[in-house]
Amino acid sequence: MFTSALVALDLSPAEEPILDCLPDLLEWGVSKVTLGHVIPVGYNQFAGYGHEDDYRAWLEKCAVPLRESGLDVAIVVRSAGAVADELLAVAADVEADLVVIGSRGQSRVRSLFIGSVARDVLRKTTRPVLMEWVEPSADKTREHCEAVCKKALAHVLLATDLSKHAARAESAFIELAGRAGQSDLLTVLTPDVLDGTPALPVMVAAALDDIRKRLPPQATQGKPLIEEGKPCDTIAHVAEERECTLIIIGKHGQGWLESTVIGSTAARLCETARRPVLMVPIKEQERI
Repeated sequence: MFTSALVALDLSPAEEPILDCLPDLLEWGVSKVTLGHVIPVGYNQFAGYGHEDDYRAWLEKCAVPLRESGLDVAIVVRSAGAVADELLAVAADVEADLVVIGSRGQSRVRSLFIGSVARDVLRKTTRPVLMEWVEPSADKTREHCEAVCKKALAHVLLATDLSKHAARAESAFIELAGRAGQSDLLTVLTPDVLDGTPALPVMVAAALDDIRKRLPPQATQGKPLIEEGKPCDTIAHVAEERECTLIIIGKHGQGWLESTVIGSTAARLCETARRPVLMVPIKEQERI
């Protein structure tokens, strides 16, 4: 499923730890990586325009250790007014089946955030997006960051609402489970849904067990989990409690995964769970 990835870099403090994470994608089956940077062009945003060669030199320097790790690395530098749109255009041009972006905290004690470009990518993408979580390496500073990504497949958690719109995320989970150390499945039931359908937990347990049975023979048999509460908070709590290293979710769904604004469950999860999140959108023809 994953063989080629576009990695969006923006010269922020998150750059170095994201690059450190990339060799881990070899375990996903990724062999080719495109390092991409889009120079913003617009009102008061001309600082980088005309310096494309400098950015290419920077990306080539970034590519050296990645090539040494065994990855086939290409670089792309473009200028655009809509950065997210251009990044997704690059992803289409290089036929990437995974987009990698970074998100980071303002500090260890202050509120967390995901940048506007990342939110736009999440909202508009039709390709899976891996959000790598990085955070400051010292309190009250944004000058240095460290990654929370090593061995992302050590313990994978699929969070699914079991709707037809989650099928692509479930397929990604099934494929990655064959490469993962441990794999768990989770559905969160909200109180109002439970009140309307008392037998729902039994139905959900059967559906999760069906996904578990579809795991490849080499995969550890995942543990089906059913929890009650607010989806985003509950997923983050379960991931922390079970020390999961990667959360996989869908972008749109009939239930709590649905968002026509920003794929907000994925964004909030990356902010609150403080670990990598793989958001897998439905296919374009499935949106109707």
